[in-house]
Amino acid sequence: MVDEELLRALASNCGRAYLAGARATDRPWHVDEDVIMSDLGLPGALPPNNATLLQPPVDRGHLADVVGRVDRFFAGHPGGGYQVWTIWPDVDLAPFGFSRSGAPCMVRDPGGEPTPAPHELELVEVSDDAGMREVWRIVDEVFCEGLAPDPLWDARVLSETYRVWLGRADGRWVTTATASLSDGFVGVYVVATLPEARGRGYGEAVSWAATLCRPELPATLQASSMGKPVYERMGYRSVADFTLWARSRRGGGP
Repeated sequence: MVDEELLRALASNCGRAYLAGARATDRPWHVDEDVIMSDLGLPGALPPNNATLLQPPVDRGHLADVVGRVDRFFAGHPGGGYQVWTIWPDVDLAPFGFSRSGAPCMVRDPGGEPTPAPHELELVEVSDDAGMREVWRIVDEVFCEGLAPDPLWDARVLSETYRVWLGRADGRWVTTATASLSDGFVGVYVVATLPEARGRGYGEAVSWAATLCRPELPATLQASSMGKPVYERMGYRSVADFTLWARSRRGGGP
């Protein structure tokens, strides 16, 4: 059984990773004791339109109150649907009209040596708006299906606790990953590789850069089905599951 303190730290790291982008770019965000809410205003119910529970609701009334606050928060701003993330498996938002998916939450112990990056891949840490535009180009193609071509992040998000890498091959930026440091963890987020560049180890290489940016700290991430075997090879292990509850539109309806 996973320690409750660990679950709370992993939940907080997740919520604060999405919070960083909204707060740095003057987009809506709000932090309560039990939930973090941040809104990039993406056109679909994608993770950065995000609410993350920081603790398990004490009862159904508390859960209804949280849902009400989340719905009102997103209803107050333009954009597409949104997601509510919870690491506590007993939280059920289906009665409130949300649809369900999930992702394993993985943790890696500190230290270790990375697998050598492919020789043709150039890895750099992003430091300016030009680099962040390249990051967004990859993110838009991989996650947003080209529906959000105008960058919603810029270099204001970059800091000692929010770092971003790009990988270039054949003269083109093709892969990216982010490290968000909080709650004693390096959280690895926004790992994306353009479809035509997959299967060459680029995503693993940029994930290593993020994972070991503070090698004395453990790392955590939420894995896709495609990425999970790669992360297991890197030494990550599943410790819990995030449930991702989504609304397809704002205004409180499914």
